[in-house]
Amino acid sequence: MSIGKSNDLWNISNKPSTKAKLAILRKVFDMWITIWNKQNWASKEWYVIDLFAGRGNYIDKDKTVSGSPLIFLETISDKKNKLRNNLKIKLFFVEKDKRNFEFLKKTIIKFMENNSQIRDVVEIKCFNADCNKVMKEIGEEIKNTKKHPLFILIDPSGLQIKKTTMEKIVRLNNPKDIIFNYILEGVRRISGIEKKDRRGEDLNIKEIKTLETLREFIGDDVNVTNENGRKVLDRKVLEDYSTLFTSQGLKVVAYDMRYPDRNDILYYLLFASRNLLITDIVKDIYAGQKVKSLGQTLFGGKEYYKGNIITVSPKFRGIRRKTLLYKTEVEYGNWTINHIEGCMHGCRFPCYAFMMSKKFGRVKDYNDWRNPKIVINALELLDKELFKYKPKKQFGFVHLSFMTDPFMYNAEKGKLIPEIKGLTLKIITRLNKEGIKVTTLTKGFYPDEILDNKKFLKDNEYGVTLVSLSDKFKRQFEPFSASYKKRMDSLKKLHNAGLKTWVSIEPYPTPNLDETSKNIDNLLESIGFVDKIVFGKLNYNVKSSKFSDNENFYRQAVRRVISFCKKNKIKYHIKFGTPYSEEKTKNIFKEI
Repeated sequence: MSIGKSNDLWNISNKPSTKAKLAILRKVFDMWITIWNKQNWASKEWYVIDLFAGRGNYIDKDKTVSGSPLIFLETISDKKNKLRNNLKIKLFFVEKDKRNFEFLKKTIIKFMENNSQIRDVVEIKCFNADCNKVMKEIGEEIKNTKKHPLFILIDPSGLQIKKTTMEKIVRLNNPKDIIFNYILEGVRRISGIEKKDRRGEDLNIKEIKTLETLREFIGDDVNVTNENGRKVLDRKVLEDYSTLFTSQGLKVVAYDMRYPDRNDILYYLLFASRNLLITDIVKDIYAGQKVKSLGQTLFGGKEYYKGNIITVSPKFRGIRRKTLLYKTEVEYGNWTINHIEGCMHGCRFPCYAFMMSKKFGRVKDYNDWRNPKIVINALELLDKELFKYKPKKQFGFVHLSFMTDPFMYNAEKGKLIPEIKGLTLKIITRLNKEGIKVTTLTKGFYPDEILDNKKFLKDNEYGVTLVSLSDKFKRQFEPFSASYKKRMDSLKKLHNAGLKTWVSIEPYPTPNLDETSKNIDNLLESIGFVDKIVFGKLNYNVKSSKFSDNENFYRQAVRRVISFCKKNKIKYHIKFGTPYSEEKTKNIFKEI
């Protein structure tokens, strides 16, 4: 590879956008280290991941300019004397191209030979691999906890990273700060092919492969071809893509990198973080770079640019509905309310509510499902429908909720989502005011407000879902719900206050999904204090249905449940479709 030609990828003499990007990276990473170095609660093991590390440096005219790997190492070296004692920063450099990879290794070795003072601080691993394939291996080498800071740079030259890979990254538990090069021009170029495909026109093999690349990058549900004008469309597609981050509680700020010879956007340099202080500082860095690149304007300098930087924040979207109360077809249910659409818990059994919502077009995909929407006119509808139905029909009880969670848990913050909790409590209050009993079921936990016996009926029944005690199973199938302990502690608190409690052991997994499920007695003993239990088998899961001893396994499990309930005088219902289910127990909650 000749590095002296102006058209060489690594010659940035005439690439102001690349120079600006490197300047931004240096400032942002310097800020990142400075801030985390002051967080005494954080672990002394940090991580840096560079998924498109390149050669390690560039050529600018006759000078060698540091690329991202050297920027990381130089910044650490510059701050060596100010870093906390015994700090270890593990850096993972990924480069797919073999020639670039060999150059990268030599560049890093040379730097470390000249900067031996940071050998006790850094640990470096280089991967000559496709980032989409190696992220799993990297993920196994980092401690995936809230105490281990993670800085990620994703700077492809095309649409080379898959959305599924990005999803794995943003779902990591670590406090994450991500710089991502969103290749706007690449998306634009392929949008013509996408348009042809949507019109039903035939595509050649090259076009099919190109379209597959776009869909792997952006997902199947983002429309890049609507007719709103290019600038409006560019912004909308960017915001749609950004839900990848915001659905996980990250805020996104976007720097528009422009072509050097025309007033048009080449790509957006996205920065995503959950820490609002850091995102505000990055906005300031972005604005400073704008002043340096474009100069002052008639409207002002840094503050003007800062005010115009695109920001996409996590927020609860609102929807309006025409109806709220409805009669459910769930056998043990009666009337029900689903005042939220979507669920942040993101269970993967798979979740029946998610499958139905996607099937009928209420949500686009998994990320959309985990970015819930509140029914903003729920209380208004409830008042109207209570007036409409109550004189004509007797409400046995109203259940919250079969298609969402009334006490939804934010796993990143470790607490209930206040907007959802607040609306749920208002709905229960309104129903109880009319003398209508409420049952609830959650994978979150119950707030102390429920203990107010002046506001809430003692006939209400509060339940949690508990299908396992295995943390391994929970990580795989209930990744963002409250811990089992948190659920049970809150339920026990309600029980101790004299309130009615119940547990739904549904969908109960087969041993090939959860090896601990062979011994259901441990789970049953942990919930022996509750008033009622509902048990049901796992459906819609291929592995579970193909478990060789499926029927016999559930027969044995149900026999244990029934025996336990009779022994402890706990009312129970075995769901229809599960062995030993009986019609007579389906009214378990209609009994007052």
